[in-house]
Amino acid sequence: MERKPKLLPVRIYGDAILRKKALPVRQFDDKLHELVQDMIYTLYQRDGVGLAANQVGERKRLFVIDLDWAKEGGKPNPVVLINPVIEEGEGETEMEEGCISVPGVFAGVKRFSHIKYTYFDENGNEHKEEAEGYKAVVIQHEYDHLDGILFVDRLSKLALLRVKRKLNAIEKSAADGVNILTEIYRESENL
Repeated sequence: MERKPKLLPVRIYGDAILRKKALPVRQFDDKLHELVQDMIYTLYQRDGVGLAANQVGERKRLFVIDLDWAKEGGKPNPVVLINPVIEEGEGETEMEEGCISVPGVFAGVKRFSHIKYTYFDENGNEHKEEAEGYKAVVIQHEYDHLDGILFVDRLSKLALLRVKRKLNAIEKSAADGVNILTEIYRESENL
């Protein structure tokens, strides 16, 4: 019988694990596959585009993204990136970013417009790819999570000042690093 994926509690701005560098994945086993399935499920339930393992309390160099499902008529097409490395970046773009771990905060962030990167999929197969535009931005955003960096860390002093009040409110609303909203999601799943 196939296991039903679980909704994982998402760690919120102010939780110490979001600031810790993630550790390389060494074992591509059933436990890893379960975590990946739970992360994909959580990504969709929280209306995200990307989700890093430390956002759900796991210090692993792993994130999942799906750029297709939120598009009109889009179908789920998750991509799992394990032990990713951004090899090269060039050009510059600025896009508005938000984050499941920093709810309600959006700001423009400058990033590379084109990247070359490597990663392993959940079966341990290595991939070498390139991305540009929105996909490159999403990968860099999630990659930052693995190094303990949040998108708000990349804001100018003025832009950070504009969102500081919201950040303080988010930090205060977190209980044991898990936002109160998580409980609402959990309750709605059990209805």
